[in-house]
Amino acid sequence: MTKNRQSGFTLLEGIIVMSILAVLSAIGAPTLSESLRKRETSGAADQFAAVHSLARATAVRFGRVAELHISPSGKKVWVEVDTSATGIGQRATVGYQRRLDQTTGLQMTSNRTKLCFDARGIATTVSGCEAGNVQAIFTMTGVADTINATVLGKILR
Repeated sequence: MTKNRQSGFTLLEGIIVMSILAVLSAIGAPTLSESLRKRETSGAADQFAAVHSLARATAVRFGRVAELHISPSGKKVWVEVDTSATGIGQRATVGYQRRLDQTTGLQMTSNRTKLCFDARGIATTVSGCEAGNVQAIFTMTGVADTINATVLGKILR
């Protein structure tokens, strides 16, 4: 007479596997959380650098002063330039306003709020614009990423 065996796992085996998974998750969760925060701050810094570059390129393209607006409280950056053929028209936003945070925990600080670039792509201080050397810091719960831009437009990280 053969004994009928059912395949599967016992309750004890299931509890042991779940316990091992819980321990591994507890060990890996802080590292994963920090990696996600680093990704968020690095992504915001990358977007800031891209918009800074866009402002310089826009000034050269249109041959006019382009303004890079930085709003640390709103965590936004955008570029404005006069795109009319005469050079005395209304200012238009080039591209779109970039909101730098995808989550609510990101903080942004900057030592400038309005940078301007002349037709050569070099920072200028005309019409209320601030000096071209800007520092923007993106922080999120113990993780920070810093962007420094020189007057000539070089991005340093």
